[in-house]
Amino acid sequence: MTWYEHLYVGEKAQKQRFSVIQKLRERKAGSSVYVIVPASNEKNLLDIYSAPEFFAWEERAVQIGNKEEQMILGIALGYAEALQLAGAMVDEVYQATGGFAVKAFLCCSEHA
Repeated sequence: MTWYEHLYVGEKAQKQRFSVIQKLRERKAGSSVYVIVPASNEKNLLDIYSAPEFFAWEERAVQIGNKEEQMILGIALGYAEALQLAGAMVDEVYQATGGFAVKAFLCCSEHA
């Protein structure tokens, strides 16, 4: 896993930022931790996974030979916070660009 340089962090997650990041790195984060990553298909803007789902996704990717690491754009505690954070991220992209090219803006542009 790689980390977005301007990592988005939900309000609850901000209070435990270091701990949440460390648990994700050690692959010990529980189901209350959510990660927001670039969309896995063209129909979505972002993907939201609970930590265990994300770890399983990474394991499957390795098993099928996909060496590309998934970039974590944001972290949140709880699904509701993850939805709010994803909405804020999309809103920021729209305000900056007038469009919804979230993946191109967040992953490939220099901003903030």
